[in-house]
Amino acid sequence: MTALHGAEEKLSALDFTSGLLTKTHLDLPLLLDEIVRVTTETMHARACAIRLLDKRSGEMVLKASSGLSEEYLHTHPLTAASSIFRQFAAGNHEPIAVMDIAKDPRTDYVREAAGEGAHSFLSAPLVQDGEAIGTLSMFTPGPHDFTPDEQRLFSTMANQASVAISLARLYKEQLALRQIEHELEIAAGIQRKLMPENAPSIPPFDIAGACHPCYEIGGDFFDFIELPGGNLGIVEGDVSGKGVPAALLMATIRSALRVQAENIFSMQDVLQKVNRAVWEDTNPEEFVTLFYGVLDTQAGVLTYINAGHNPGLLVRDGTVTQLPPVNPPIGILPDLLPEQETLEFLEGDVLAICTDGYSDTEGTDGEPLGEEGVAETLRRNADLSAEAIIEKLEETVEAFEADPTAAYCDDRTAIVAKR
Repeated sequence: MTALHGAEEKLSALDFTSGLLTKTHLDLPLLLDEIVRVTTETMHARACAIRLLDKRSGEMVLKASSGLSEEYLHTHPLTAASSIFRQFAAGNHEPIAVMDIAKDPRTDYVREAAGEGAHSFLSAPLVQDGEAIGTLSMFTPGPHDFTPDEQRLFSTMANQASVAISLARLYKEQLALRQIEHELEIAAGIQRKLMPENAPSIPPFDIAGACHPCYEIGGDFFDFIELPGGNLGIVEGDVSGKGVPAALLMATIRSALRVQAENIFSMQDVLQKVNRAVWEDTNPEEFVTLFYGVLDTQAGVLTYINAGHNPGLLVRDGTVTQLPPVNPPIGILPDLLPEQETLEFLEGDVLAICTDGYSDTEGTDGEPLGEEGVAETLRRNADLSAEAIIEKLEETVEAFEADPTAAYCDDRTAIVAKR
């Protein structure tokens, strides 16, 4: 190797490494190949190699090379415990120069290196966020005492290469994130279609429902099922957990419930079958709280089963009464013998079924809104339409929560039925 004496040659090398930050080398393998190629040419090296740490295996994986034979490329891999990388990992980020590979105890695969015609060696760490993530190494065919200028230049190139590698990795992560976001948008659209766009019109009842997931998709759901005899199935559920897993379980339960409800008259039989399916097909920590009611629109009577769900809130003559659950959540026990109850709707009655995303909302003092806060909102707005009542519930939560600009911490779903 010839020592770099000219300012023009040094400038050319630095132009290259700086250019890595602005070129569109965002494909990591292509970027690494470019780094070793130009480093070999710029430093007049016999060969050059980049190894990156695989944190899972602890292996220093050869990712790119220039001037090395196929035989050397298949040499046993290095590990993070190798003496040179160990120094880099310990926080020594200065380049390490080896005059004679054959005699220096810090080098690995001495025989193989000799077979490549490598005599001297210079290695610098590739660093990301203060942590060594790999090495940039070069070899010379004869003995060479690397000058301070050469080591500084090589270290600068390694530092610039580190930034370029970080940018390439970040770009790859962003592409993956965009793909995930795109898939979540599709999933959110599918989930929205699983829930009614409009509530059924069944005078003298006024019915509305709304779901506001905490993330793009969630585990809350509601449904209206048209049943024989002019009856209407009313369903609201809250699956344990959040995000994609909860959404998958939600879709499964919603479909199973629809199939059973449309083919089985007995509400108890419906939930027994749904409960058994959930218990058999999910993990112990997965369950769903569920309100399932059948409204006889002609008689004005609601028969319902509350399986561990928030209590229904009945507003009658200015007073709010809780209709507490008397059954465990779906999927907790292998066999469920649910108790069903009835409610006769009187003129002016308002029934609200809300998931705990409303009552659990915390205010600035850290205290939750609670069922009392939800009940008071219903009482004050009982003369409004069902849809407007749900809007008032949302306004109450947004005004109450500690940081109205932050994403709420839980899904919120509500059904309101008014006569």
